[in-house]
Amino acid sequence: MSAAAYKATRGKKLLDRLTLLGSALLLIALVGSAFLLADKFRISRGWVFSAWAAVLFFLIVGWGYRSKFRNPSFVSFFVAWTLVHVLLYLLVLEYLGFPWYVPIAVLELWVGYAIAISQFGPPPDKRIR
Repeated sequence: MSAAAYKATRGKKLLDRLTLLGSALLLIALVGSAFLLADKFRISRGWVFSAWAAVLFFLIVGWGYRSKFRNPSFVSFFVAWTLVHVLLYLLVLEYLGFPWYVPIAVLELWVGYAIAISQFGPPPDKRIR
């Protein structure tokens, strides 16, 4: 490896780490400000938790199906699935605790994916590159 290639690789790694650090700080600021605004306007923390659960669900599960969001029937299915996921999240955490959330979430996601695949086909293979 030449000296120029080594410097370019080293600079890219530094830029990647700085981007990762900036993303983490932005996420901390967003989550913290959401809870501060909830306290300021006297909104229950459950609403904040459910909103972040919906956002994470949309980012994680919806990413694979992003090309199907042009279909109105898929959008209505995904909104219903998101509401079921958030409701289960809140109910299980409130009444059973986090150790019960993992197996129940796995079951709920399995059922949701089974319905999505049977009705709309498997998610397209378009990974993040």
